[in-house]
Amino acid sequence: RRQVLEASQQLTEVINSETGAETPEPREEVEPAEEEAAQHCLWVDKFSPRRYIELLSDDYTNRCLLKWLKLWDTVVFGKEKAVRKAKPSTGAHPSFKEHQTKWKTKVQLTEEILEAELDQHKRPKYKVALLCGPPCLGKTTLAHVIARHAGYNPVEMNA
Repeated sequence: RRQVLEASQQLTEVINSETGAETPEPREEVEPAEEEAAQHCLWVDKFSPRRYIELLSDDYTNRCLLKWLKLWDTVVFGKEKAVRKAKPSTGAHPSFKEHQTKWKTKVQLTEEILEAELDQHKRPKYKVALLCGPPCLGKTTLAHVIARHAGYNPVEMNA
C-alpha cells in the first residue's frame, strides 16, 4: 500500500513538473478505516433522507408518527405542549364558518384521537409505534429522521 502511495506521489510530482504547476502540499495520512468507509459507502446510505422535509414516504403516516412522538415531550423533556392560538375569524360569512367546523380533515381527526387517549400522567395510551412493511420501504429511515426532528437521539438495536 505504501509503495502504491509513493508511486502515486512520484507520478503526481512528474505531472505537475511537466505542466509547470506547483507541487501540492503533502497530504495528511488518512487512516485506512476512514478511506474504506468513504469508498464502500452504500448508495442508499449516502443519499438517504437526513431531514423531515426530504422524506418521500406517505405524508399522513409521517405526520401521525411525528405527532405521536411529540406527545412524549411532556414526559421526556418536561415541557408542556404548546397551545395554538385560534385564527381570527373574518365574520363575513358566519354560515361558512359553521360549515367549516362541521367537517374535520383526516389530520384533525388523528390529532383528536391521539390527544384523547392520554393517561392521567399525560402520556400517550399507546406506548409503542409499530412500523411494518416489506424490506427497503424506509421504515428505519423514517424512525431515525422523525426522532432527530423531534429532538431525540435515536439508538438502533438489531437482533
